[in-house]
Amino acid sequence: MAQNKKHRRAQQVLPSLLAIEDILRGSLFERHTFHPAGTRCSTCSEGKGHHQWVLNVNYAGAKTRQIALHPDQVPQVRRQLANLAQVRQTLEQRCEFNQERLRAERAHLRKANHD
Repeated sequence: MAQNKKHRRAQQVLPSLLAIEDILRGSLFERHTFHPAGTRCSTCSEGKGHHQWVLNVNYAGAKTRQIALHPDQVPQVRRQLANLAQVRQTLEQRCEFNQERLRAERAHLRKANHD
């Protein structure tokens, strides 16, 4: 009875998964870039630099990709990063349920074999 309740609760977790095409992996950060010395950029010569938003994505083998973003893209990237966190949390909950189910099945099989 309690197992059925847990199973129904676990099944309810899966529909909460977001559409897979609306997720993004990486880190969002701000930086200021500067033109090389000697260029005629007033912003750089004043020490302000050019404000940029960057998506940083790490890959195996210490490889990194950085994508410069337009300021209008920042809300979309924030949403997609948050969506990935939610998907990961949902998957983790499902994995926990599957572990509990394995333990319960093992206990049931042990009991059945000893009877």
